[in-house]
Parts: sequence; C-alpha cells; structure tokens
Amino acid sequence: MRRRNQVQMRTRGVHTSVIRIALFCVISLSANTAFGQGVVGEVPSDRWRSSVFFYIWGANLDGTASVAGNEVDIGGGNLAEHIGGIFSGHFESRKGKWGYFLDGMYVRLDPDADTPVGRISADVTNVIVEAAGVYQFNPTIKGLLGIRYQDLDVDLDLSSGNISGNKDWVDGFIGLRLIPVQTDKWRVWLRGDVGVVGDSDTTWHAVLGAGYRFNPAWSLVAAYRVLSNDIEDGGFKWDVVHSGLGLAVGYTF
Repeated sequence: MRRRNQVQMRTRGVHTSVIRIALFCVISLSANTAFGQGVVGEVPSDRWRSSVFFYIWGANLDGTASVAGNEVDIGGGNLAEHIGGIFSGHFESRKGKWGYFLDGMYVRLDPDADTPVGRISADVTNVIVEAAGVYQFNPTIKGLLGIRYQDLDVDLDLSSGNISGNKDWVDGFIGLRLIPVQTDKWRVWLRGDVGVVGDSDTTWHAVLGAGYRFNPAWSLVAAYRVLSNDIEDGGFKWDVVHSGLGLAVGYTF
C-alpha cells in the first residue's frame, strides 16, 4: 500500500509539472489584437487606408487550469526565455465608416522543468488568429464584430516516453472602441469586447492604448491589455486572467 501511494504521488507530480509547462505556454501567449486601434486615419475618406503593425508582449497571468482533470494554480510568470520562434502582426484597413482588421500570432516555445522522475522538455506551438469588422458610428465611437481562433499543439518529452496533444477553439465577440484623444500626432483609445458565441463559457477583453505618429507613414504604439477566458471541455479547463504591456511599430499606407 505504501509503495502504491508513493507511485501515485510521483505520478501526480509529473502530471502537475506537465500541466504547468503546457498551460503556462498557452496562457502567457494567448489572445492579442490590441494594436492598430485608432491609428489608421480617423477621418472618413473615399479610399482605403491601411496600417500594418509588428509587435511584442510582456505578459502576466493569474487563474486555474487543468488537463485530463488535473488542476493547477497559475500565478505570475513570463516565458520570454523559452521562446524558440515567434511571429506576430496586425493589419487594419478602412474606407469611410467601414473597416476590418486581421491579427495573427505564431509562437513556438521550448520550456523544460525538473520533476520527481527526471527532466521534462516540451515543444509548444500556439497559433492565434483574429478577424473583425469595424463600423464608425461617429469620430470617437466604433463598433466591433469578429471571431478569434486559437490552436495549441503540445509535445512533451519525458524520461518514460513522449506525450503529445492538440486543442483548438473559436469564440465570436462584439465590442466597442472609444477614441477620446485624436490629434495629428497622438491617438489614445480604449477597447472592450465580450464573447457572444463560441467554445468558451465566458470571455472578455479590455485594452488601453496610445499611439504616436512620427510622420504620415510611421508610428509607435503602446497598449495594456487584460483578457479573461473561461473554457471547460472534458478534462481541459482554462480559467485565467491574462494581462500585459505591448509595444509595436506600425506603417500606414
């Protein structure tokens, strides 16, 4: 009986370490799309005006998550030192009162951790794509309607063998973008949206950002974002608040 309890405790330790590796990767790098907001020319025109941004994030997270029914607490952390490859960008275009944006992030991480039964190495790939339509009600208020797709691939290398898995989900959202400050050089905006349909039980997103335009073509953007996501599907659970400051450089044409 004693030996059986020791084996169970050791297995539980492995499960906890595996869950932390996989979920820290997903949560710390999930959900994006704060940039470009309010930087594309705000005065309606008779031609398409577009901006493209490339950005980086510093992320913090807090909540609980589980895989295969094994739950762990998530609190604080940044996996920048584990990044094996990353690409992230935002494209936004508008003509008159109508517009749209596309946002994508590809991240590959290779974290590792010591466990009671040896060292665990992971190869985690996270892809996030968001698309939305934008309608300008007046110079300071815009409506948003879109979808967010996320895909996660996890490959764990254990001393006892290899474990791999995949999870993807889609959420639709509706929201508003408010732009209280608009000058030739500066834009300050707030964005808020909530999930209205999809795989998540609840999800909401809030952004406070500012952009400075050096000239008609180039701009610099800083934004602080908070994303809350609660999804349960079988043994998978993700109830986490994600927040962080991001920086981007943009080109308008």
